[in-house]
Amino acid sequence: MIDPLLAMRAIHFAATVMAAGAALFAWLVAEPAFRTRADARLRAFNLFRSRLSVLLLVSLALAVVSGAGWWLLLAGRIGDQPLGEAITDGTAWIVLTQTRFGIDWQLRLLLAGLLAACVLLKPSSPSRWRDLLAASGGIAFVATLAWAGHGGATSGNAGYVHLVADVFHLCAAGAWLGGLVPLVLLLGSLRRSGEPGGLLVAVTAAGRFSNLGIMAVGTLLVSGVINAWFLVGGAVNLTSTDYGRLLELKIALFVAMVCLAAANRLHLMPQLSRAAESGASDLVTETARRLERNALLELSIGLVIICIVAVLGVTPPATEAHVHVH
Repeated sequence: MIDPLLAMRAIHFAATVMAAGAALFAWLVAEPAFRTRADARLRAFNLFRSRLSVLLLVSLALAVVSGAGWWLLLAGRIGDQPLGEAITDGTAWIVLTQTRFGIDWQLRLLLAGLLAACVLLKPSSPSRWRDLLAASGGIAFVATLAWAGHGGATSGNAGYVHLVADVFHLCAAGAWLGGLVPLVLLLGSLRRSGEPGGLLVAVTAAGRFSNLGIMAVGTLLVSGVINAWFLVGGAVNLTSTDYGRLLELKIALFVAMVCLAAANRLHLMPQLSRAAESGASDLVTETARRLERNALLELSIGLVIICIVAVLGVTPPATEAHVHVH
């Protein structure tokens, strides 16, 4: 049977990553790509913007609802009592107002509101300042998850290093994994538009996202090594503890995502660019469709990783388990 607390954590992580990714994608990928075709007022541009706004709002709504569920279920778990009693006897209120988790939850609720306002109060025409504000809010929204994990619990000066590594890890995950859904939406909108200008924008956007992905993967690797140093210790703990075995699975899935991303960059991206330059619209359309499929596969693997992360967050680190065994 699925643990409700773990389910809420997984949903919250996924929704937060998607919200941050949507905001970052608009600022760093979509709008710069659109500006390369400022002469072309394609309907696909506005269609994508509308879909991205819906994606961002739905992600924020899921993040708020699942965050509330996480808070209430955690209060019940702390008090070792049914959920209703945890609410009526004040345990939930104490968790919200007198714990690091609760203060962080309130901050994240405020950030979710600011992000939603950026979407709902958007100007009639694209605004770079609005996109920058939304992207900054998205980064802060996903980064504050670090205080709900092991990084926020590490004490001393080493704790600051661990926390910063967690922050960078989460931001990179938001940029890469969270940007996959907007990428699929953009490629699909431009591919179905059938307009030559749209296909050229698709090439530009795919290239920009690929560059963003390279930076994100590098950040994930460095921050992941730092996190592993704090939480795993020696290599023997990878196979001798539950935490280590889960981390091994996460690493294997991450490698699979990187391989897919490499295939996109080294094979499909050059093919897409050559087809666009030669005017072979059919080949561009087919290549864009293959990019969409690969992005969806990457996303599927990434969601499994998020589920593993939700479990890792409540699993004793391998270093602690090693101490307890010996």
